Formats: sequence, C-alpha cells, structure tokens
Amino acid sequence: MPLNSKRVAIVAKAESQEGIDAVPTGDANAILVANPKITPFESDKAERNVVRPYFGNAESVVTGVRMKAEFEVELAGSGTRGTAPAWGVLLKGCGFVEAIDKEAVSYTPVSTGHESLTIYYNLDGVQHKLTGARGNVSFDLQNKALPKMKFVFTGVHGGIVDEAAPALKLTPFQTPMPFDAANVASLQVFGFSPAVQSLSIDIANEVKHRSLPGGAERVLITGRKPTASLQIESTRIAERDWFGLARRVMNSPLSLVHGKARGNIIQIDATVSIGNADYGDSDNISMTTLQLSLLPTNGDDEFKLTVR
Repeated sequence: MPLNSKRVAIVAKAESQEGIDAVPTGDANAILVANPKITPFESDKAERNVVRPYFGNAESVVTGVRMKAEFEVELAGSGTRGTAPAWGVLLKGCGFVEAIDKEAVSYTPVSTGHESLTIYYNLDGVQHKLTGARGNVSFDLQNKALPKMKFVFTGVHGGIVDEAAPALKLTPFQTPMPFDAANVASLQVFGFSPAVQSLSIDIANEVKHRSLPGGAERVLITGRKPTASLQIESTRIAERDWFGLARRVMNSPLSLVHGKARGNIIQIDATVSIGNADYGDSDNISMTTLQLSLLPTNGDDEFKLTVR
C-alpha cells in the first residue's frame, strides 16, 4: 500500500535527559509544519579500498547512522502575552534559551547547555524517531508572504516502525500576519528605515553527529556563525551610503517589529555589519541587497527574538 506524502504528523518534546525518549504526544507536543522532509537513514561509510585484478566497486561498511528531519513553521505568537508559542521548544533544540515574563517571551542563542529534543515524524503510519536531536533554524520574511522559520534537525536514529499517526492538537498555533506594509510596524538598520523587500536570517549552527568508541552517541551544536540578507529599495548616497558603511566595517543595531496585535507581535533585534552590498531589480525599481554578519558584543547577544 503506498504512503501518502501529505499525511505527516510531527511531535517534539524537550528531553529531561539527553538521548532518552521524552515520549512526545499529539495532545501536548504537536507541531504545525509545512514542507516536511525526513531523511530516514543518513550515515558515513568506511571504504574497504581493496585492490583486485578487475575493475568494480569494493564493499563499504555503514557507520555513524543518524536521522534528519526538516520542516517549516509559521512565525506567529501564542496569542497571549507572556505565554510561550508552541514552536518555542524547537528553538530550544537549536541552541536557544527561553525567558518568560508576564509581558513577553524571548529567545536568545547560548553557547553552552543546549537542550535536546525527541522528535517523532510519522509518515502516513510509519513512525521515525529521533532522540537527542539538535538543529539549526533560519528565518524567512518576504514581502506579501507569511513569515516562517526553517528547521533542520539531526538526531540519533531511534528506529522506524509501523504506528498510527497521533491525533494532533494544533489550536495553540496562531494564524500569522503577512510581512507587508500593514503589519510591519518598523524596521531600522544603521539609523535608517528603508523600504524592505525581504529579510532572511540564518543562525548557522554547526551541528555534528558524534559516535566514538567508549563515548556516548550524541548530536552536538559545536559553533555558530549567523548571517543575514536584507533586500531594500536603493537610496541615494545622501540618504544612506550603504557601500561606505560596508567599506568602513561599521556595526549597527537591526530592529524589526512585525505585527500589531497583543500576543502576536514578533520583534527581532540583532547587531550587524555589512559584508557585501549589490544592486538588483524588482518591478523596474532598483534594489540593494545587503549581506550581513551578526556580531556578538558581550557574548550570546548578537540576536534576540521576542514575542509579545
């Protein structure tokens, strides 16, 4: 019987002990996703490289087996100030720490103490289990489109079995607001408020699967080098000299406030410098694309996502 690729159910839960199945459920840990993809078997190969008196492949031996899950999640708040969004657990698995108060929930990257997740990926009755999963996240905000986060998780291979998909409780996921003129309250960089076509940010975690004799099999985040790309309408030099700012390697706060309804306002704050600047075109209007690096000041402060 064929499997329907549209029938996908994903649940994720933070592990209290790394690598130990946290047993996520559809009622408490459901994730509303788009464009899901599972890599059920990813491995390294130990090549034999033997020499024989004829051509042809030599056998290789599988080693370092792991599993990978990829999907997109819409970027929206919980609908209530001070209540964490249902996707917050995914950022924890990408090296972020969550802070909650009565007015807002914030997420900042950290260099140590990364949480791990158990993820069940059910493809039309075939369940794939990732334990000890950690990953990377990127943010994609395009004019007149719904803002989204793209996640790629790597986990210890926890097995693949036939199991009915869980019933998912998806009501905690709110409808996002388009990234457009009506819903972007402000965007500022280098003290200027440009007309924005798109903003993309890649946290660029270095995610490594480790399996050594005598050591635990783990997935670790071993570094990060965040980058961003900002496409804006081109300006005259007198308005803002982006090329001069790039040449002088100046740093600036970048601040974006998206959404206007309490509980569904997303704020992104970062410290950036311009690496490259180039021209493009949109509707016969000249656009400038700024390639940005996110830079820490005192450590683990180059990026902050706040939901309020």
